[in-house]
Amino acid sequence: MRRFLVVLLALAFVSGFGMASPYVALAQEATPEAEAAQFPIVPDPANCAGEPITAEELLVLWYAPDGSPIAVDESAMAVTEVTIPVGAPAADDDTAAAVIDTVNRVFSCFTAGDALRAYALFTEDLVRKFGPEPGTSREEAEAFLTGEFDSEGEDEQSEIVAITDVTVLDDGRVAAFVVDYTTGEYTTAYVLFEQVEGSWLVDDVIEFGLDDEEFEGTPTA
Repeated sequence: MRRFLVVLLALAFVSGFGMASPYVALAQEATPEAEAAQFPIVPDPANCAGEPITAEELLVLWYAPDGSPIAVDESAMAVTEVTIPVGAPAADDDTAAAVIDTVNRVFSCFTAGDALRAYALFTEDLVRKFGPEPGTSREEAEAFLTGEFDSEGEDEQSEIVAITDVTVLDDGRVAAFVVDYTTGEYTTAYVLFEQVEGSWLVDDVIEFGLDDEEFEGTPTA
């Protein structure tokens, strides 16, 4: 229970409470809006804004009224290949800016040790996927959620290296590649966002393998 989420969204989420996505490889190309942002972005705890989700709201998504865990379909964990949904490039600057803001706020909340505000930036579908690991009782999960969270130390500081290829999918969601550098490692992910009550929330994450040798020094978008 000490470490909270797997590396998610390429957002340096800590493991112990979640499930990893399958790895594949894919080339990337920066979108003009993302190029205009100043990368790398160093998450600032001051950017962790918005109303947090409550521990009770999370627990009802993870546990039945009798305290038993709600089953999660783990069949996706066995796959070795995934189909990446793609769409048309986002035509407006506001969409790309909103996606960048959401990613920055999630990073910033975990930098601040504010997991409940970070979870508030996920859709319910994604929250359900990243519940407690098997064998965790409801009481243990509640104690964890209502306890003190540690902020990132200097050796765990994350940088958002790039957010590229912001596209609008046929189902109305938006997707983008997110690359981060955390504790000496690069991680990249294809992140899907869904608009809920006017805000773009993280709806799904597909992680990709990324060879550190592809980068020299501190890369920029």
